[in-house]
Amino acid sequence: MKVLARRHGCTAELIIRANNIRNPDRIQVGDRLRILDKPAFAIRIGKTSNDLQLTLNGAFFKRYTVGTGMYGRTPVGTFRIQDKIENPPWWRPDGQVVPFGDPENILGTRWMSLASTGETPPARGYGIHGTWDPATLGKQSSAGCIRMRNSDVEELFMLVPDGTPVMIVE
Repeated sequence: MKVLARRHGCTAELIIRANNIRNPDRIQVGDRLRILDKPAFAIRIGKTSNDLQLTLNGAFFKRYTVGTGMYGRTPVGTFRIQDKIENPPWWRPDGQVVPFGDPENILGTRWMSLASTGETPPARGYGIHGTWDPATLGKQSSAGCIRMRNSDVEELFMLVPDGTPVMIVE
């Protein structure tokens, strides 16, 4: 399934969901599948508006309410999605790993790393992730990452492949 998704520039999760596939290991040669071929998704995050706008081939697709960094800690610039992780562990500032499912793990159900592109200075450790605390959304509330409702980040994770461009603006 991942090979098929890579060939079409989309995610395996999107193919599975679009075709209501219960067992991806049971797809056979000759099966007819609905595939969004080479979708050009892009993400724009507004720090002041605390929203994430998703576009598809340059047209508006969906808007999500997010939480951004307190005191301007969310970096601005251009990035790309890199390293998508389901049920992610969290590394505390002191370096200790907090596994997924531990009440101390603040990352929610998904993590998507952001890698700097173009003229944007390197910014390590930033990403888009879920949250267990929806009260932190719609305001500047994080240490710098972009927080989303778990159901929203799961949907975004399913839609956007690695390499999706991300622009963060004031």
